[in-house]
Amino acid sequence: MNELETSFAPEGRVVAQISKAVIAHDRASVGAGEPQPLACLVRENGHLIGGAVGRIELGRLYVEYLWVDAGHRRKGLGSRLLAGIEEAARGAGCSESLIESLSQKTAAMYERAGYRGHAQIDNYIPGLTLYVLIKPLT
Repeated sequence: MNELETSFAPEGRVVAQISKAVIAHDRASVGAGEPQPLACLVRENGHLIGGAVGRIELGRLYVEYLWVDAGHRRKGLGSRLLAGIEEAARGAGCSESLIESLSQKTAAMYERAGYRGHAQIDNYIPGLTLYVLIKPLT
């Protein structure tokens, strides 16, 4: 007989198993294989001071993280990192890039880089709006 179990502290391996199964099902349903990870990094004296990390899937770059160390911000590094990861994705055959932000200020920065608002979900997290932006790479 099936047993229903509820937990506020599920085991990490159980969460990972369920996540992996859902992602595999979704990818199979659209004919997608494994995503290709992609990163663009900037170092100073061997120390990482910024990076853009994402994945390529079905001809689209998904930028998951864009970070610049606090001491190096407002010097154009974020724009360089974003342009660098986009260029690599373009070279890999991507036709567009998708990025999300919970900050209106950051979303405006992405718009200055050529992204256009595709969706906006108000109160996505209480008090925060989710901005989904897409940029053609062709």
